[in-house]
Amino acid sequence: MTVLTFPTARPNLQMNYTTLLERHPEVALDRHSLSFSDKSAVAEIGRAYALFGAVLLEQALPPAVLSASACAFRQYLQAQAPSAATSDARGSWHSPWLVRQGDHFAMAGVLAAVVRSWIWDVVEEMCQSAQIVLLLKFCTARHNVDDTLGLGGHQDAKVVDASVPLSLWIPLQEIVPGRCSGLGFVVPRAERVLPTPSHDDVGADYLLRELGNLWLPHYALGDATIHSNLSVHFTTGFGTRTDRYSFEVRAMPRASAPAHHLDPVLYVARRNGLPTFVEAYSSIAKPADGFLRATQSALAAMPIGQKRAGS
Repeated sequence: MTVLTFPTARPNLQMNYTTLLERHPEVALDRHSLSFSDKSAVAEIGRAYALFGAVLLEQALPPAVLSASACAFRQYLQAQAPSAATSDARGSWHSPWLVRQGDHFAMAGVLAAVVRSWIWDVVEEMCQSAQIVLLLKFCTARHNVDDTLGLGGHQDAKVVDASVPLSLWIPLQEIVPGRCSGLGFVVPRAERVLPTPSHDDVGADYLLRELGNLWLPHYALGDATIHSNLSVHFTTGFGTRTDRYSFEVRAMPRASAPAHHLDPVLYVARRNGLPTFVEAYSSIAKPADGFLRATQSALAAMPIGQKRAGS
């Protein structure tokens, strides 16, 4: 089984995320107006994403669903030995179908909520298709213990797969820069895959050259970001030793998805105007059938939300 892990910035005595925030508090401001609500036009969000490579969608997911998922994730971790996942002193990474207690899967409700929320309108706009695949092999449930980190960043085109165009990052709690670990971005996005001095990390010098373009968002519970595969992004660390729980979801148009990405997979299309799981697949090698059924059941139980403003 492969569990995605990502580069973590090396210690930097001259500049870490704590000193960055102290010396340049403006990095926590949305200086490029990249935060959007359900009142924003999907096309407007798409244009911002195309130019900057990252957008924040405010109050896009039900806080109760996220809080319940975080609670179930914590309970799962408490019952596991450290060898049960890829883990270190800074936390652990888990395939979503493994985060379970009996027949309850902590991430199933989150994934269903994404598909039934207005986030999905945005995903379709970015993919220019209503036929989407959720690439579960590249989705990751993450437990992070906030540590002091030096500056650095990576691109998913290099550390995940260049064919996967976008990622959704969903914190399962409020994220306040300086108080707990989060996810930050360099905006606008890079135009190409950047050279990496070591460990697939663009290095501190790159971020220091881009101080005017750094963004460490404040995430309220229910917020999510979407970033492109060329977006330079980074896990922040302030040394508070607080726990952070998050879920990263990766999707792409069905028509362009390589066959070797489709295990396990959920296929999404519109039925009677609503995004719906229309197919699912998991091989014997990937024991995800229970998770697929749980996610489909969670979607069926979701209330049908209100239409977006202007739709």
